[in-house]
Amino acid sequence: MTNIYIFKKKDLYYGFEMEGHADFSEENDILCASLSVLSINTPNAIEKICSIDSNDMDLEVGDGYLRMMLDIESLDEFKIRDVQTIMKTFEVGIISLKEEYNKYIEIYYKEV
Repeated sequence: MTNIYIFKKKDLYYGFEMEGHADFSEENDILCASLSVLSINTPNAIEKICSIDSNDMDLEVGDGYLRMMLDIESLDEFKIRDVQTIMKTFEVGIISLKEEYNKYIEIYYKEV
């Protein structure tokens, strides 16, 4: 089971945490691969598109674990807009996977 926590304050996304292995399949786990791509692509996209250095992200990566948090208040309005778009894209992706593989994914929202 993969648990995904999306951190928000009002309508702003601040980050996410993903933990656990999907365990959909013992071989070629397409669900685990899909979740990994979404979780790794999100901070990479924020770094490249928003020009936010990865050292300015609170980023923690481990086996079956990724946590990314941003200090949204320190960003200008254009970077905030772009970060929000990337985070919403991440959310759309995981919601789509949950609809298809419901018993392997849980999504939670936490107020920060």
